[in-house]
This record gives sequence, structure tokens and C-alpha cells, in this order.
Amino acid sequence: MEYIRRVFAYAPSVFQGPAPRLCNFTVRCKSCGESIPAPVRTMPDSWFVAVCPLCGEKRRYLPHELFQGRLSHKLNPTARPQVL
Repeated sequence: MEYIRRVFAYAPSVFQGPAPRLCNFTVRCKSCGESIPAPVRTMPDSWFVAVCPLCGEKRRYLPHELFQGRLSHKLNPTARPQVL
């Protein structure tokens, strides 16, 4: 019985949660503060425009506001950013 407890105590695959929703480039919406997908494929040289799918605000963002991270949990998992 002691052996079975040790096996499950160190089995990381048993307690994995859902896979994180990572995005290549993400920005934090200036209006609602949620992480949204950025409509770029590579690092831009100048500002770009992103429309928040949650609040509908259309705002300008600078390249230093981009980061790689998780999208907001409020976004639909099938939603994709519109790449210009």
C-alpha cells in the first residue's frame, strides 16, 4: 500500500489541468484590461491597431506593449485574431 501512494504522489500526468491558451503575441486591452490576441505575426516596427473582441474598443498599441502570454479566460477558445 505504501508503494502505491508514492507512485501517485509523484505522477505529474495525473493532476494536469487544461492546456494553457498561449498566443504568439498578446496585448492588454487599454479599455477592459484583459489579455487579447494581437493582430500581428511578427514583431512590428511601429504602432498597430487591435480591436478588443470583448469590449469592442479599437485602440493603437506600440511594439513594447506586446508580450507572449495567456489569453483572457473570457475569450472563446475558437476565436482567432484577424491578421492584417
